[in-house]
Amino acid sequence: MKKIIKALLGGLLLSMVLITLFPSAFLKDDALWTYKNRFGRIDVAFAGEVSDGQIEVRGGEEVHVDRPRWMLNGKNNQGVMVFFPVSYLKKSYQMTLIPRGKAKEISLGMCFRGAHLSCPSHDTVKSAWVRFENICLDEQPIAQEEVVWCDKPFIHRSQNVKNGQNMTLTFDIQKPFFFRDIRWGRLVELFIVCTLFIFYYLGTFERMGKRISEFFYKRDMLQDILGIYPNINKIHRRAFWSIFGVLCFAFGFHAIQFMWGNHDWKDVFAFQSAKHFVWCGRYALYGIKSTVLGGIYLPLIYDVVSFLFLALNAVLLCTYWKLERRVGYFVLCGLILTAQPFTLCMMYYEHMLPEVFMGVTLALIALILCEKITFEEDSLMRKGTLAVLSLVLINLSLATYPVLINTIAVAFVGKLLVQSFEWDSSWRQFRSLFVPYVVSAIIIVLGILSYKLVLTFVFLPNGGYNTQTLPLDQIPERLVVLFEQSFRQLYEYPFPFISQGILWVFLGFTVLVVLYICSMGNFKQKIVRVLLLGGALFATQTAMIIANEHLIAGRIELFGLVVFETLMTVIVFTKLKKLHNLSILAASGIIWVSVVNDLDCLRVWKLGFDAEKMLWNRVLARMEIQEDFDVNRKYKIIQIGRPISLRSRFYKKLRSSTKFHDSGNSLLSFSYDAPWDLFHAHEFYYQTEFRGEILRSDRPNDPKSKAQLKRLWEAGILDKAQAWPHENGLIVWKDIILFVTDAKALENCKKQLSKEFPRQPQNTP
Repeated sequence: MKKIIKALLGGLLLSMVLITLFPSAFLKDDALWTYKNRFGRIDVAFAGEVSDGQIEVRGGEEVHVDRPRWMLNGKNNQGVMVFFPVSYLKKSYQMTLIPRGKAKEISLGMCFRGAHLSCPSHDTVKSAWVRFENICLDEQPIAQEEVVWCDKPFIHRSQNVKNGQNMTLTFDIQKPFFFRDIRWGRLVELFIVCTLFIFYYLGTFERMGKRISEFFYKRDMLQDILGIYPNINKIHRRAFWSIFGVLCFAFGFHAIQFMWGNHDWKDVFAFQSAKHFVWCGRYALYGIKSTVLGGIYLPLIYDVVSFLFLALNAVLLCTYWKLERRVGYFVLCGLILTAQPFTLCMMYYEHMLPEVFMGVTLALIALILCEKITFEEDSLMRKGTLAVLSLVLINLSLATYPVLINTIAVAFVGKLLVQSFEWDSSWRQFRSLFVPYVVSAIIIVLGILSYKLVLTFVFLPNGGYNTQTLPLDQIPERLVVLFEQSFRQLYEYPFPFISQGILWVFLGFTVLVVLYICSMGNFKQKIVRVLLLGGALFATQTAMIIANEHLIAGRIELFGLVVFETLMTVIVFTKLKKLHNLSILAASGIIWVSVVNDLDCLRVWKLGFDAEKMLWNRVLARMEIQEDFDVNRKYKIIQIGRPISLRSRFYKKLRSSTKFHDSGNSLLSFSYDAPWDLFHAHEFYYQTEFRGEILRSDRPNDPKSKAQLKRLWEAGILDKAQAWPHENGLIVWKDIILFVTDAKALENCKKQLSKEFPRQPQNTP
């Protein structure tokens, strides 16, 4: 009886957790429809006669302001509609209202309501119920709790408002919970399933609880924890700390100098929302960042934790491939994997650095567990548990960075290649060596499919390049392209700071392995090994087989090509006994050149970062002397041309004939100011937030950008604009800040506008 009660309580608790995590799965269609739209709304308008009235709204990035025609009446009674997301979880908002106008007495009417939601499928309009709580105006409460919808608002009038007065509005908001919205049948089914699950595993839980109790009360916990480290193989321990020490030397300048790339300006002072990571298909990245690292950007900790995971990944990968247990071999192969400048391509994206390397660790642990399932004799129950755990680890690994599918593929095929050297060509040994890995392959495929299912049915990403997949009819054409690219990368990758000599050494290693394969064994062994070697090389492009966008980037090669190069090094050390001395000499030279190039790259990063900060200060100084600039105003930002990058000027090896592919952009050519987040770097070093709406001239189909460029064109502003550092490289005109970085882009923009708006521009007085 006690077991049944425990199962019922456990089932209830587990059901509540699942409902909290996935509330939309248990709602009726009508409620689900409004839940997906989830918009709240506040209408703010002048309540009396006001001349030249205008209401300015300042809020966070999720707050959107609209000025519909029906709220505008000439110069009087102008109003705004403020929209913001709402969900079943309570959320707090703060915004500033600034009314401007001429009147003896200004009064504002505020209507708190839910938005009207239109359904495109059957042309209907429904009301979204929302609950406002703890509404305060200038820290004075005006309401405690109001449940409203579009036709039933909560109205508050604020009188005796001064022209230009800042009014701070704060409130909590959530979507009300109505019992009529619930699918009770689905809830009952969930409760039954959870109860049966708890009942089935209750005995296991009780045994686990007893062991935990013994661990805490009958043993010294600290002694047990400290006892784990001495039990680790001495070779693995020494190799781990040796690799970690070299990484600290090679990349430590990056950690100390606090340099970050153009993705990270918000992360420095405001942690990115979960929505950003879900859009990229990286839900585990957000989970690790918020739980383990507290959601705080800590550059020194980020780098040190990353180095620890890098060193651990090197040891795990070499162990998985059964590298001969010698400290020197582990260190050399591990540094081939971690110390090359490819790692810097990932370090440019500091905001996701430790979590991604942790994702590699999860993937390697999953592969090792799959091998334990395959070859170790154990109970079916334990094997099933390990299989589920491996599947979950692969899912979480891809959810930190989807490109890690390359690492999983190369590591798995590389494992089969290593196994092939033990095959005597008999069918019996073939079954004992290779057939058991079918289980591992199935677990890997299921883990990848589970990741895709989570994206499709749970998080619903909105079309980021990371989550879009290639249409099936285009896969054959993509395979041909990738087949050529997989071989070309062995002798050509135009990345800065990566020595061409290193490339030829790894190509030589690959040729040696091929020659060894072709000279040893019978025909069957040669065919299998050559096919597996080609499969490992092609596996470096796994992500691009299914990705909608074909990318060639150093951060992607880090998880594919570099892993393949490490595989070649492991095979040479393990199988080519006669070349050990030459291999040690070559590997040591590669690591030395890589570390020197790492330090050279960081030198250029530092000089470029400081130079761009000085450039931003010059831009701000030029902006401040503009007649139309008001420090307390929000401006629309338009930049014609890409952000100015100064790092390449300090690269000693850069010549006019040297052309680097875009794959080296994070190493050399990317600016620290993001093209999609204009002037954020400038504003970061300024005392106020002058950015309002970000408009990009490189998006000609964007109606907002086109409308503002049309204004500049018709007013003649573009006629006098010139590329920076000309005095007209930065122009503040009315509510627009125009910054021109490229003369050619400016001319192309003017040609496009002259075609669409043929009226001759007027010269500005």
